[in-house]
Amino acid sequence: MSDRARVTRRGVLAGGAAAATALGIGPLLGQEASSPIPAAPAIVPDRWDRLARIAGDDLLRPSSPQFAAEALPNNLRFEQVRPEAIVPCRSPRMIAEVLAWCQEHEMPFALRGGGHSYAGFSTSRGVVLDMTPMDAIAYDAASGRVRVAAGALNAQVYEALRGAGRMITHGRCPTVGAAGFLLGGGIGFNMRRFGVGADRLVASEIVTADGRVRALSQTDEPDLFWAIRGGGGGNFGVSTSFTLETQPVDTRLTVARLVWRDKTLEAAKALFACTDAGPRVLGSRIALGGVTPALAAKGRQVPLTLLAQYAGPREEFLALLAPVLAVAAPDFTDMRELAYWEGQHFLLEPGEPGWYRERSAFLANAPSEAFLETAVEHLRQWPGTGAQASLFFFQTGGQVNETPPEATAFVHRDSRWLGVVGAVWNAEDVARPEVVRAAKAWQDALYGVVNRFGGAGAFQNFPDASLTDWRARYYGANLARLERIKAAVDPTNLFSFPQSI
Repeated sequence: MSDRARVTRRGVLAGGAAAATALGIGPLLGQEASSPIPAAPAIVPDRWDRLARIAGDDLLRPSSPQFAAEALPNNLRFEQVRPEAIVPCRSPRMIAEVLAWCQEHEMPFALRGGGHSYAGFSTSRGVVLDMTPMDAIAYDAASGRVRVAAGALNAQVYEALRGAGRMITHGRCPTVGAAGFLLGGGIGFNMRRFGVGADRLVASEIVTADGRVRALSQTDEPDLFWAIRGGGGGNFGVSTSFTLETQPVDTRLTVARLVWRDKTLEAAKALFACTDAGPRVLGSRIALGGVTPALAAKGRQVPLTLLAQYAGPREEFLALLAPVLAVAAPDFTDMRELAYWEGQHFLLEPGEPGWYRERSAFLANAPSEAFLETAVEHLRQWPGTGAQASLFFFQTGGQVNETPPEATAFVHRDSRWLGVVGAVWNAEDVARPEVVRAAKAWQDALYGVVNRFGGAGAFQNFPDASLTDWRARYYGANLARLERIKAAVDPTNLFSFPQSI
């Protein structure tokens, strides 16, 4: 492929900026200036004919009936970023041919599994390589391993593992893609006992910039195998499959949703104390919601919600929660003992498309009383949108921290909680930019509180285009090695986006 022109980051961004200026395209609402999405250069029609010969009848252009629906990202902040074509990819060889076409025609592109990139990195004004047709899942009972093609969505993985009576570390949103989840590490309610999702990877396959289809494992290209376990999606090539070790499903699982709307600050302090000391079979998510000053003046308190999974009987889980239940009784309780996969349905987060922005940081300790008091006061100042805002915490630690930070590219091995400040708005708010600006300013201020009380790093699977120090926050001490591997496998920086390595 040395005789083909290659796309460089500088060339793509310069070409994109020139095209945007020529067309009079301004910044998109909700898109930070630090994350420009390059525009497509002018293309003569016969080049699209050549792409159609690679993709066949599956190629989607703007005139295709299903194009609008397929082009829509999960984060509607980027719904106006529409590609010139969507290529449903069906094999590694087809991916290699599409990449060669993009290099030859200097066409920007993006890789898409579930399309959930928080920062819009799974869409493009050029070409989108849609991985969802590559969704095969095969479980091998002899080894206890499952091979998941990169286009599979969480819901498909759930069904395959349910049938096999197995489980892995997985997320809660059924429409998230397996590739994006695993390449950034992959967090979920099982991580405290099994590690992050990528910790269970034993083999993978990837198409690199030179068109090679490479098999990766501890013995085959170990450097690149190290890099894809937490190095983030789209940095080193197009991953096409993942082989993971699985575990037998739990025979008894307690799942629960508890909500406090009274004495919530006292309840939050007690709740963090008892969950932080909980065993590894506990997985939890604790959320505090925003309340507008008008509602706060009427007596509305900041709501507190616990969503939890406990691999054991209900009685044990209730005993663990006894200290917080003694402080304040929840206003709503739904607690059940279920089979494992029925329990996952209870915990499921639909993840419908919407307008949202999230900012994350890892915490070495549970939030202190001073942290919670400051955060609750800030949450009482939520300026309001047509949706909601929250400060929520995923419980980490356990087996995640048993793996050394240099063992895989996922460097975040010294935390006990992952704090996230989320803001959501709706279609009406899009027409009121001052509302969105106020929500973002409030969110940034609360993110500052998180950092002031010990927040460090950021989760690469929750990309945040507002970060200026994202390299250090996502990858920490592993960044230098990741950069060396990137230079070796992608010397012309074909795989480039605003926060690519």
